[in-house]
Amino acid sequence: MLSNYVPEASVVYCQQLWQQYQFTFQVARPRRTRLGDFRVLPYNRTQITVNANLNPYAFLITYVHEVAHAAVHSQNKSLRRSHIRPHGPVWQTAFQQLMQPILNEDVFPKAILQPLRQYLLKPAATTYANPALVMALRQVDQPQTTNLSANQVMLRDVSEGRVFQFAKKTFIRGTLRRTRVVCKEVSSGRSYAILAHALVEIIIE
Repeated sequence: MLSNYVPEASVVYCQQLWQQYQFTFQVARPRRTRLGDFRVLPYNRTQITVNANLNPYAFLITYVHEVAHAAVHSQNKSLRRSHIRPHGPVWQTAFQQLMQPILNEDVFPKAILQPLRQYLLKPAATTYANPALVMALRQVDQPQTTNLSANQVMLRDVSEGRVFQFAKKTFIRGTLRRTRVVCKEVSSGRSYAILAHALVEIIIE
């Protein structure tokens, strides 16, 4: 399964991690709010999911990100999960260590490797926290996005108060909060936190 989603040079390593931490793994339908997730299931079983629409390099980074959660859980089963911050120092160290064996040009293109190394100095909860890495990863997506509308831009570049469409809904752009922008859906009046690097379509008034 993994061979269809990650760079060829990383397949064996990814399979080794799967065997080592014994989690259930699923490729998930694209989700707007997350690239992947890690869950502890009943009877202390664990599960990792990664979105199917990610390019191989983004998929690999997300996969290892979630495996780092599995590693932290495996090493700290005796502690309550609330005692360990989800993306705190313990997870950051685990993620950095798990990425080391694949942090080379056999796996990642140089254009991605440089911002990836910078991001890993202090990894955040999402790669969207590092604009340079997001842009490098998005360059790999370009062949698949050549049919994008001329009005389509990243949400972070939309001015506050501007109306735009995302996921077939109309929103008003609000304030930026770290890696997400709080936006109000026009039809319902509800507020949503949308990733700042999400591609949205500007509505020409």
